[in-house]
Amino acid sequence: MTSSIHVLKYKRFFKGEVRVNVKERVLLIAETKGISKTEFFKDVGLSYANFKGGQKHTALSSDAMIAILTRHPEICPGWLLMGEGNMMRKDGRDVASAPPAETAPPATEGLAIYRQLVNALEQTIKAQEKTIHSLEGQVSLLNGK
Repeated sequence: MTSSIHVLKYKRFFKGEVRVNVKERVLLIAETKGISKTEFFKDVGLSYANFKGGQKHTALSSDAMIAILTRHPEICPGWLLMGEGNMMRKDGRDVASAPPAETAPPATEGLAIYRQLVNALEQTIKAQEKTIHSLEGQVSLLNGK
């Protein structure tokens, strides 16, 4: 499948809305690769249930993102984290062929990806703080009854 077909399929899959959350992008990886969602999530050690219904709109942990990118190194981290750029890496780099992090020279691209990851995690923290605040309010109401 060509990149333009992926974009059209992506728009059609999400009803023409290009901006989607990270879990919807993960679902798109499985669909694009022609892997059943059950098999895809089993392969990366995640539960498909966390990607359906209301759970689809909750945050994805950094551990889950690492698992996906480790098992599917052809996926562009920037696309997975932020929805920017192409889904697939253009250079075909493989995680196994990359030098270990402690010996790899710092690269602008690597720093940008880390910044994107930090931003994504900060957004996750903010969303979780809102959820905690909301749940605390619900607990207070229940205790008052």
